[in-house]
Formats: sequence, structure tokens, C-alpha cells
Amino acid sequence: MINGSLAKRYARALMSLAPNAATRDRYLATLGDFTTACKTHDDADPSGESDLINVLDAGHHTLANRRAILHAVLRKVGADPNMVKFFDLVLERGRISGTEQIFLHYRDLADEAAGRIRATVKTASALDPSSTTRIKGALEQATGKTVLLETKVDPELIGGLVAHVGSYTLDRSVRTSLDKLRSSLRS
Repeated sequence: MINGSLAKRYARALMSLAPNAATRDRYLATLGDFTTACKTHDDADPSGESDLINVLDAGHHTLANRRAILHAVLRKVGADPNMVKFFDLVLERGRISGTEQIFLHYRDLADEAAGRIRATVKTASALDPSSTTRIKGALEQATGKTVLLETKVDPELIGGLVAHVGSYTLDRSVRTSLDKLRSSLRS
């Protein structure tokens, strides 16, 4: 793993290579596809780290072998030549284990540049499409940005919703209301 400030520098460097919005979004897709391709869901590995990232990061394999594996994965995800050069640099510098962090920082930068914001809404039961559309519209009106909305079901909420928009949280769940009521009755 690499520290957050270093991952941000790599993400900013990659942003500077994108001459336009379409290229920026293509780089974002490639980073996301590579990160997804590297993830394994092996219950035997409690660390949660990917076998592929471990191989690419392993110093006991030659750089040429690791580069060949990297290029094979990048061909599978359809990376363009600039992205291949970027990943080569990340591999050579020994930073390949921080690819997911770089992706997350790059995603934030790309979203900011495109006027997008990510939001997660948790509800006790699945939302119907019209409710999702209304919530998305309200969040877009409040933020002035295009909202990329993800909905999740959390049965522990009992009712209501919890919305995470950027660094803000709006909690209008029945569970929180009951907790506040319980706290005020004890006081």
C-alpha cells in the first residue's frame, strides 16, 4: 500500500495527461476495470488482498515477468498506450499495490472536473424507480451537480433513509429518531 498523499499525486499526474473529458473518463474506466480485474474473492485469504496485485508487487519475480503479466491484464481491459505507460511507471516505482487508492483519488478528481458527485442512499426496503428519481433530483438541486446515486437496502434502519453525499450525511431514519427519543427520555 502507498500513503494517501502519494496516491493523490499519481492521480493528479494521470489527470494532467487527459486532454479532454472523454479521455479523462476513459482513463477512469480503465483504472476501475484494472482494479476490479485484480480483486479476488478468496475466502481463504483473510487479508482481502488480490493474488494478482501480490504477484505484481512481489520482488522475487523479475520486473520483466511482472510487466508481461501487467500488459496481459491491460490488454484484457482495453487500456490505451498512455495508460500502459502509466501502469508501467507505477509498477517500476513499486507502487502497484496502491492502484486502488490511485483509482479512488482519480475518480474523485474526475468527478469534480465533470461536475459530478457520488451519493449513497440507504433505506430499510428497496426504493421504487420514481422514489429514486425524486431523491436524485432533490440531491442534484441541493448540490448543483450531477448526482451518481447508489441505493442500498439496510433492514436495520426500520424506515426512513440515510443519505451520504460527498462528505455530508443526512440521517432521517426511524432508528436514529428512536435513538434520539430514547436518549432524551433518559436525560
